[in-house]
Amino acid sequence: MVTGMCRREFVRDALGAAALGALGGCAAGAAKAEIRKYPGWRPGELDIHLIHTGTSENTFMVFPDGTTMLLDCGYIENRRPGYAEAIPPAPDGSRRSGEWVRRYIERLIPQREIDYLMVSHWHGDHFAGIPDVAKSFRFLNYYDHQYPNVGQYRKNADVKELGKFQEWLSGALAGGMKREPFKVGTENQIRLLHDTGRKYADAFQIRNLAANGVMWDGKDGIVDCAAEHVKATGEAGIWENTLSSAILIRYGGFTYFTGGDLEGEFTGAGGAKYSYEARVGEVAGPVSVCKVNHHGYWTAMQNGFVTAVRPKLFVASSWSPNQQNLETLGRMMSPSNYEGPRTVAYGAIPDFRMREFRENGLDGCLAPAGHAVVKVEPGGGAFKLYTLSAMDETMNIVGIREFKCT
Repeated sequence: MVTGMCRREFVRDALGAAALGALGGCAAGAAKAEIRKYPGWRPGELDIHLIHTGTSENTFMVFPDGTTMLLDCGYIENRRPGYAEAIPPAPDGSRRSGEWVRRYIERLIPQREIDYLMVSHWHGDHFAGIPDVAKSFRFLNYYDHQYPNVGQYRKNADVKELGKFQEWLSGALAGGMKREPFKVGTENQIRLLHDTGRKYADAFQIRNLAANGVMWDGKDGIVDCAAEHVKATGEAGIWENTLSSAILIRYGGFTYFTGGDLEGEFTGAGGAKYSYEARVGEVAGPVSVCKVNHHGYWTAMQNGFVTAVRPKLFVASSWSPNQQNLETLGRMMSPSNYEGPRTVAYGAIPDFRMREFRENGLDGCLAPAGHAVVKVEPGGGAFKLYTLSAMDETMNIVGIREFKCT
C-alpha cells in the first residue's frame, strides 16, 4: 500500500456545488451551480490536450505564439475481447477516433491549417486516425521517428495500417506538406512559427530527445543505442515501442516530457543490458508533467525512468484497463522513487480498477477522468490541469488542479 503521497499544493476539483462555488460558478444559496466550460487558448499560454477517445493516443498542442502541433492520432478498429472493452469508445462508437479528434480540434482553433504533425511510432493506435483529421485540416510540416529509413529494425510495426497511412502521406506531400528527418539532439527543429517579434523565443524550446533507438547524450552529441544493440546481439529486429520518438518541451520554468510508447532494454557494447527508457529519462531530467510511456502498461514507467523525471503530474492516454494497473501506478506514486506530491490523470478508469486502486490507497492521487488539458500560464511559472468531459462534446470542465513550476 502506498500512502501519504497525495497532498497537493493547490487542488480544486469541480465536483459538486461546493467545489463549483470555489471556481466562481455557484453563489451562496443558489439552487443550481453554473457549468464551467473550457476557456480556450490565449496568447502567451501553452496548451497541451490529451484527447481521450478510448481507442487511441492523441495529443494536440497550441504553443505560446499560436503555433499548433498534432502529436499522434490513432484508431483501433478491432478491440480484442478481454483487453480493451472495459474502456468504451468516447464519446461513443458512432465515429472513428480520428473523427472525434478532428471535431475536438475544430472547437479549439478557427484556422484549418495545423503547423506540425508528428508520429511517435508505427502502431495504429498512434497514427491510423490522422487521415480522418486531414479531412478538415491541412498539415504544413511532418516528422516521424524513422524517415528516411522507414522500416529499419522493423519488429511488430502495424504494417497494414502503415500501408494505408503511406498512401495518405504521399498525397499530403504532393499537396505541399513538407517533410524532413527528425534530428535527435537538436533544439528547436520544432519551433515557434508565428513569434515574429521573438516575444517567447528565449523562454520556449523543444529538444529532440530520442527516435528510432538513437538518443541525445545530454551535451552536444547523440548515441546510437539501437546500432550498438544490433552489433552486440546480432538481432536486427527491435520492438517498435522502443523506437518511439521523444521530445522535451520547456516554457520558462515548465517542462513536459512525451515519448510515445517508449520502453525496453538494450544491450551495450560490453554485453551488459540496460534500460533504454531510463537512459532517455536521465537526459530529460526532472519535469513538471510527464506523458506516461506506453499508456501505463506494466512494461513501461520503470523505477529508473520515474526517478529521473519525477513530475508533479502524470498524464496517461490509456484505452485498456491492462494499461492501468497497480504495478505501474505504484511505481509512479512510490516515495522510494522520489519525494513530493503528484497527480495522475487517466482518460477513463473502469469501476473494477478504481476499486483496486482504492483498496491499495492509490485513489487519492487520481484526477477526475476525461480529456486532460495542461494549460501553462504566460511565462511558464505555473500551470493548471483542466479535466473536460469526454463523454460528450460540451467542453464542460469536470475538474481543475493547479500547480507551481518550482
